Amino acid sequence: MKIINRIIIGVVIFIILFVLGIYSYLRSTAPKLTDTVTLTGLKSEVEVLYDEYGIPHIYAQHDEDAYYALGYVHAQDRLFQMEMLRRAAGGRLAEVLGEDLINVDKFFRTLGLNHFAKAHAEKFFNADTAAYQRLSIAYQKGVNEFVKNGKTPIEFSLMGIPKEEFTAQDIYLAVGFMSFGFAEGFNADPVLQKIKTEWGEQYLKDLAVETPEDAVLIQNFSGAIKSKNNDQLIAAIHHALETLPVPLWQGSNGWVISGDKSSTGAPILANDTHIGYGQPAVWYEAHIEYPGFSFYGHHLAGIPFGLLGNNRFCGFGLTMFENDDVDFFQEQVNPENENQVQFKEEWENLNKRIEIINVAGANPLEFEVRSSRHGPIINGIVENVLEGGEPIALAWQLLMMDNFAVKAAYQLNHATSFEQAREAVSMFSAPGLNVMYGDTDGNIAWWAAARLPVRPKHVQSKLFLDGASGNDEFEGYYEFSKNPQAINPPWGYVYSANNQPDSVDGILYPGYYYPKSRAGRIVELLSADKKFSVEDMKTIQLDVMSHMHADVAKIIAGVLRPVATDENQKAVVNELSRWDGKHLATEIAPSIYYTILSQIIYLSMADEIGVTALKSLQATSIPKNSFHSFIGNNESPWWDNVHTPGKKESRQDILVQALEKTIQLLQKNCGKKPEQWTWGKIHTLTHKHALNEAGLGFIFNAGPFMVDGGSEVLNNLHFSLDTTGYFPVTGGPALRKVTDFSNVENGETISPSGQSGNVMSPHYKNQAEMFATGKYRKMLMNRDDILAHQKNKLVLKPD
Repeated sequence: MKIINRIIIGVVIFIILFVLGIYSYLRSTAPKLTDTVTLTGLKSEVEVLYDEYGIPHIYAQHDEDAYYALGYVHAQDRLFQMEMLRRAAGGRLAEVLGEDLINVDKFFRTLGLNHFAKAHAEKFFNADTAAYQRLSIAYQKGVNEFVKNGKTPIEFSLMGIPKEEFTAQDIYLAVGFMSFGFAEGFNADPVLQKIKTEWGEQYLKDLAVETPEDAVLIQNFSGAIKSKNNDQLIAAIHHALETLPVPLWQGSNGWVISGDKSSTGAPILANDTHIGYGQPAVWYEAHIEYPGFSFYGHHLAGIPFGLLGNNRFCGFGLTMFENDDVDFFQEQVNPENENQVQFKEEWENLNKRIEIINVAGANPLEFEVRSSRHGPIINGIVENVLEGGEPIALAWQLLMMDNFAVKAAYQLNHATSFEQAREAVSMFSAPGLNVMYGDTDGNIAWWAAARLPVRPKHVQSKLFLDGASGNDEFEGYYEFSKNPQAINPPWGYVYSANNQPDSVDGILYPGYYYPKSRAGRIVELLSADKKFSVEDMKTIQLDVMSHMHADVAKIIAGVLRPVATDENQKAVVNELSRWDGKHLATEIAPSIYYTILSQIIYLSMADEIGVTALKSLQATSIPKNSFHSFIGNNESPWWDNVHTPGKKESRQDILVQALEKTIQLLQKNCGKKPEQWTWGKIHTLTHKHALNEAGLGFIFNAGPFMVDGGSEVLNNLHFSLDTTGYFPVTGGPALRKVTDFSNVENGETISPSGQSGNVMSPHYKNQAEMFATGKYRKMLMNRDDILAHQKNKLVLKPD
């Protein structure tokens, strides 16, 4: 018995020591927030003060030292995020994640972001004389100092990722990946072409291919400046994006009110960018001070300059422009030479390049990419064959011109006048951005920033174009002065919710603009005859009302009321008919509405185009713009189920089927009684780490949280419409921020989870519950306030 007891005691001691050893190792990988570190390449000592949320406040004597320090602390908190982003954009995920990621890598290699990044690094970083070049290089030196000498993040060890230094090419991979998230045409255009080809244009009439008649347009205005001084293709794209382990941009809200509408007499800027959720959060905050410069910014992984932020004169926010910058050209192959395609009266050779993908645990994969004058041929990006017709070439504006985004971001961060800011914004070519601007002189502005191609008047850019005739070619580009924009408008505010902007040279510029729900609500709230405070701006950001969805719910209720017989059916109809559009976690109507809406969509459309194509279309703004017109059209051809020959289903037939499935799902997921069907049970927020799929989500995830909000409300915690009856949040505000230009040192913001990407950091997810419950915190810029809130101090000394 004593021997058994000793064995048990020994095993227990071993387990305790083993656990302590693992914990000790994990603790050793935590970021060093309090320390003195000697680094090669600094000119002078740099002080980094961390506040209680882990935000670095960097004080340096030289600009290069400040950005060197930014690179170092950014890498210390987010190296794994930087690594995954550059591997995703560069088509190098399979090197570490194996064969399951080959299709993702083939997709991005075919697009050629790796070649875009290489060409731009060679063009813009062949010298280090310009300020943006010097500071970008300094930032990467800081990143690489941590790569060489800092603690290896636990994800690198678990996934077998080798540590590699970063280059200028990686900055442009980050720019390219951000641009890709803005390009809805990748998902939408092949599906719309499939619908037109297989079912005819009558099926497109209920889809908002053109700008809907009831769209809310962002108005242009120029005021005086103030101064105190097809299926395989569809499937390939869909599956590549579905497997991608890095979140994409998905929308945004932004507005600026003038001093005339502000309770403080100065402009107030509010912004919340919408991005797919993951862990860590997308934005990294940092405050930089050196002689002549003071800036609080939100940074993307690997990009040295803030894409959101403010200095002491001006500030800016972003939303997605949603302009159509992706075109698919259908080429015609020479029947006597498969490596030639027609252009006008000539046969042109296709260009070829070989891509090699290294694969963990398998042999390298080699494949050929062919390109026409319009861009890479993207048929067969999975199968690598041209099946199902003529080759399709991708013309993506990002790949067709020089990209000055890095220089533009530097100049915007450092702008000290309205004219400098406008010049910086004019340099953005792709992706398309809505830039919201305010300054301490009292100016407010909105610019739609992109280089917009002029298309022939007959072209419908959301369908495939003719690559052979030459009739569908771009005719040039609009000057920036013709881009949609508003400067100091008399109505007292500028805004964007990814909705259709006013005309460009007399035409509504084509794009994948979002419906009137968010835009109309912003206009409704900001048009009130009152003075708005910072608290009012926060309340608007957290608003959960959608008149658009309430109107659609009433249409559904009206169709079902005559056939609702039992108590559950009547309860569904009554909830839908009296719903005011609020998306509170405690409400019943949103649960019913989204469950029945998703059933209606799948029952009516999946029979024609298939589930994969429908999911691709659902990932765009087109269905959201179409709910009202489609469900409101009793004569739509979509109602008939093409798999039931001899029978023609009506709208009411489909809605009755959807009603039955809705009740079944709500009873299964929420409870038998309608009063149990609350939104919070099926609409929750979890920030998932890339290792979630490996079963390690219990360590690396943040959440779940029960949340208010929903699709296309201002608190846009959106989700996929599917047939499961669950609507877990997949994306939404990647931050919320409000800046009052009468008090720029005390802006307010919140991160969805936390500042650090290191799971052992106390700042890994310490903002997650605050975000879920609608709280904010200060963006500190005053040194006395920073010292009062200081929790850690990191001193970086030159070697």
